[in-house]
Amino acid sequence: MTAWQWTGTAFAPCASLPLTDRGFRYGMALFESLRVARGVGEFFEPHLARLIQACGEREFAVDDTALRAVAPLFHDAACEGFARIYVTAGDGAPTAPAGQPRVFVFVENRAAPDPDNAWELTLHDETYHAPFGGLKTANYWFNADALARARRREFDEALLFNDRAELVSACCANVFVLHGDRLSTPARATGARAGVVREWVMARRPVEERRLRREDVTTAEEIFVTNSWLGVQPVATLEGRPLARRIVGPTLAAEFAAETTRPRD
Repeated sequence: MTAWQWTGTAFAPCASLPLTDRGFRYGMALFESLRVARGVGEFFEPHLARLIQACGEREFAVDDTALRAVAPLFHDAACEGFARIYVTAGDGAPTAPAGQPRVFVFVENRAAPDPDNAWELTLHDETYHAPFGGLKTANYWFNADALARARRREFDEALLFNDRAELVSACCANVFVLHGDRLSTPARATGARAGVVREWVMARRPVEERRLRREDVTTAEEIFVTNSWLGVQPVATLEGRPLARRIVGPTLAAEFAAETTRPRD
């Protein structure tokens, strides 16, 4: 992994986070994840806009100059892999304003996902409480634990439901389900994140944002998940049950690959 911290004038290499930072102490941090290929961040501007909006919602007084310097950083360092931009609350008491947030950028190498490897999903039983209406925060333990449990059972991902038994998302991805010609995704009010690839899909297909119950998931003919690393990932099975079809997901996956900077065969 390669990491940088904003010094106030430029990004400098770093290898640690101050123990006094509230991002470390209390999980008070916001982030955006994106794929970087050949020094270019995919959909960088939409990711940046979401991070700036999240900082505004949580009243983090982030320096826009720092965030604008991330794209040149990717280019100059010839970055390749999976990147996260973090804005932490900086030092202070838990109740103090985030007047001097810190900005960190991490880039790590990852094996490229196999677009032909359709995933197997499971349903997570514990109730998920999305923080701040689905903002991406550093408090990711629940998601990581649910994903770890799924992987131990040899599933690729797990679907999360809120306290009203509504589908929210997968642990690290948004979700789309298909019934006939009706393509749906969880409404933002459930706690679903406003993901960049989620919005990409919704700009290219008629998608209904609605409250999806467990039975809507278990009766789906097709499911696919989206995030900035995978793009569009088709799903083969749910709780071991093969889904009826895989048409829309693979088609969108091919369209996404054709529009992005990621390598293609």
